[in-house]
Amino acid sequence: MKTVKDLCLGVAVAGMVVGAGSALGCAVAFADSGTSDAAADTRSNARAGAAADVDRASAGAASAAGPGYRNRAATRPEAAGADGDRAADRVDASARAAARVSAPVSHTADTGDSGAYVPGFRSAGTVPAAAATTVLPGNAVDVADRITVPVAASAPAATPWLAATNPAGNRATAGGVAQALAEAVAALLATPAGPLQPVTPFPLPAPTPVLPAAPAGALTVTAASTAGRSRSASVTASQIGDPDPTHVLLIGTDGTNLSKILEYAYDDPNSGFRVVMEQGVTGATSIVGHTTISGPSWSTILTGAWDNKTGVINNLFNPAPYIPWPTVFNQLEYFDSTIDTAVFANWKYINDIAGAGSYPVAPADNVFVEFSNSWEDTDDLVVDATIARINATQASDSTFMFSYQVAVDEAGHAHGGDSPEYVAAVVNTSENIARIMDAIDAWESANPGQEWTVIVTTDHGHQQSVGFGHGFQSPNETSSFVMFDLEGDGANDGKQNLGYTNADITPTIVNLFGAPSRSDFDGVPLQTKVTSIVDPTDLKQALNDAIDMYGYPNIGDDIALGVRTVFASIPYFLDGFVNTINGQLQDIVDADIFLVSALAGVAEFVVQIVGDILVGTTQAIARVVATLTGSGVIPPSDPPLPPPSSAVLLPVPPAAVLV
Repeated sequence: MKTVKDLCLGVAVAGMVVGAGSALGCAVAFADSGTSDAAADTRSNARAGAAADVDRASAGAASAAGPGYRNRAATRPEAAGADGDRAADRVDASARAAARVSAPVSHTADTGDSGAYVPGFRSAGTVPAAAATTVLPGNAVDVADRITVPVAASAPAATPWLAATNPAGNRATAGGVAQALAEAVAALLATPAGPLQPVTPFPLPAPTPVLPAAPAGALTVTAASTAGRSRSASVTASQIGDPDPTHVLLIGTDGTNLSKILEYAYDDPNSGFRVVMEQGVTGATSIVGHTTISGPSWSTILTGAWDNKTGVINNLFNPAPYIPWPTVFNQLEYFDSTIDTAVFANWKYINDIAGAGSYPVAPADNVFVEFSNSWEDTDDLVVDATIARINATQASDSTFMFSYQVAVDEAGHAHGGDSPEYVAAVVNTSENIARIMDAIDAWESANPGQEWTVIVTTDHGHQQSVGFGHGFQSPNETSSFVMFDLEGDGANDGKQNLGYTNADITPTIVNLFGAPSRSDFDGVPLQTKVTSIVDPTDLKQALNDAIDMYGYPNIGDDIALGVRTVFASIPYFLDGFVNTINGQLQDIVDADIFLVSALAGVAEFVVQIVGDILVGTTQAIARVVATLTGSGVIPPSDPPLPPPSSAVLLPVPPAAVLV
């Protein structure tokens, strides 16, 4: 990983030559193709069409056990007696997670024992002393007791690379420098407003990934087989007046290859992934033709717009795109402020997205989980908080929750996507999802007639070897998936959909709550894609067949996106490097060594100023390169949401911090 850092810093110092960046992007992407099961040139142009509208039935009708009603618990293997040890195994998993709460916290785990800078790892982030009440490591406490709300929340750091000891606002000036320089460069280039396709030197990425043809073992489902309580875009007007509460849970697992889920977690006795797949519809999706970096990819999932619209290019957070492209949280909060929205995440970028826009998630409901012991243990804490919130949800309250786990991606960066550590993280995530589904089963049993819709997805895949991890266009990196368990729809359990895309998720959630859909969404509600549902004889094999059908984009897009990734990575690596150096200097300052600490304080100030300039400058250059390669070139056709009368359009930091 040191080679990666040196390479990126070398590119920055040498002027970031486009030709070198392009060659690196292609080399890394095609080098990974040897470990991919995908056929590079086989893609189908078939696209699933929109489908029949199905009126939404009431929760009372669902509770009457009609033909389309599904009792989740009754379909579970342990409930049916097929695997009597499965529930007990999950209890053991829950006990292990509870034990981890009391484990001592290693404050150097993000960087290794030495605290050295390690590219590829996200930061658990730090919280100013006034921003949260910290629970000392080693004290076993309830999850609810670990969530604290400060008197006043401070501005968040702009997605730190590693856990730094600097104040959270240290990176704030970098964004200002980047914005000013970007505007200056744009003015010099006389960049016209609106789409820039006429001056783009490379072909623009396709707005949606290519869909595979139906696997040979799949049977097309007729319209009659889609009976059940399925909502559609055409019933929005009636839904607005529908008093029935809606409960939706979105589960995100970062950098997770579906092929690894099928190989190692699908047949696991505690497989939460399989539970969701057997109770819903699964699509093996691909984000080929789009940047395989987490910030842009999660922005697509949470806005319904691809990166050629949002303009998000890397993991340095910028709140600006979420005004013209409001998040799902913004759209729900604006539509109906009584909808409870909540986020539980252990990567602060996700909390920053939830806190951006005109109608952000309430600070007390935007929960950031601090790193504790290991990334898998931290994922367990995220799930503990998620389950606690599910248990506390009132049946009469409409609720949307997003629960995010990062351990799989961290394992991929540290050890590669084909490593035992990556597999272990996938299995742990699967068991965590099983715990969540158990909690939902219990909640639904306690609240007859009410159900949850559950969606599980990932932002991108992972290279199989250690390196950049992702960011380029190999099939392993562009691999994704969507698992959709629609409340009340038992007719399609265990089936496959060939038309799902990651951009469909926000339109789906907005539609489920009866909110109006934007005309510039890149996706459509998943529940309307009934004509692309197939009923395979072997779901696992059919999904593997679909994965194998995805390949690379055309050579022009491949080169353009590779160049964009290299340029977008430079400010991100620099930002992490600066934070690491300043963190070490701050440790010396805190040691209060005569004269040495004073000198370290001066050096920290100098490094911060120089770092802000370097990060801001390289970020501005990266934005220009991203625009020339198709990022953010399509403006919204819908106006931004009207601001609240007393709104301050700044990102709201997560005020609830789990430590």
